Amino acid sequence: MTILVGLAAGARGTPPLDLALMLAASTEEDLEIRTIVPTPWPPHLADAEFQSLQESMGRTAQARARAAVEKMAAAGAPVTARFGRSQARSVASGLLDAAQDPSVSSVVLGSSAAVIIGRVALGGIAERVLHSSGLPVWLAPSGYRAAPGSRVQRVTVGFGRADADSDLLASAAALAARSGATLRVACFALSPMTAYAGSIEPQAEDLVVDEWAHQLKPVVDGMLRSARATGRLATTIPVETVVGRGSEWAQVLSDVEWSDGDVLAIGANAHLSGMLLGSHASKIVRHSPVPVLLTPRGAPSA
Repeated sequence: MTILVGLAAGARGTPPLDLALMLAASTEEDLEIRTIVPTPWPPHLADAEFQSLQESMGRTAQARARAAVEKMAAAGAPVTARFGRSQARSVASGLLDAAQDPSVSSVVLGSSAAVIIGRVALGGIAERVLHSSGLPVWLAPSGYRAAPGSRVQRVTVGFGRADADSDLLASAAALAARSGATLRVACFALSPMTAYAGSIEPQAEDLVVDEWAHQLKPVVDGMLRSARATGRLATTIPVETVVGRGSEWAQVLSDVEWSDGDVLAIGANAHLSGMLLGSHASKIVRHSPVPVLLTPRGAPSA
């Protein structure tokens, strides 16, 4: 299978490329590095100079990508990469065309430039790819860097009640197994400020969260057993369960320990030909300090 990463002509940042290289080294999947050169529409003779500049920036972006692949090989983590450059009316449409290749397993994108460094944000390109493709989408935090030879060390699943009836956990466990990474299931519990203002007893709120955390382990174990029985998961993999708590989403996410090599898997609702993020999922994504995998929730295999 192939991981597709899109580079916009003239883009200076390397977060999506760094993430894609780490994923390819971890999963041993091939990597397609595609530079999308936007073309003006409707075409006009006066646009020739603009088009020439875009082509030049596209070649520069690919040269940087080739150098990054060579650094990976020098670090002892060679990846099989192919390079492509295509013209399209927009970067998003060019990526969606490339994603039609049946060998593509996921798409890697960067975050919006408007977000603070170290956080994830859906930009216009990511929004369109997410809503128009049923493929899993990886999002690199703004300013994300991975040293050559880096690999995925731990896969954390942001697990909610809706995920108990989906194959999110099995997919994340399979990713962890392929990558040689550990698996962690996180329950993110937002406690409303009213609980601390006296109208809701904090102890009652904690009891609800504690009960859900207590029930989480047998649910997770049962889902992993089912995944092995149906062939979705080929091996037994240990799993850690944690709970992040706080009165705001930034605090909830920071309540969980994160390290280099961590990635966070979040389920998205399948919708027509693409995916939609629920309100809680979108808040978790926006406050994640690590790369995020958005994967469509599908029914578990029978």
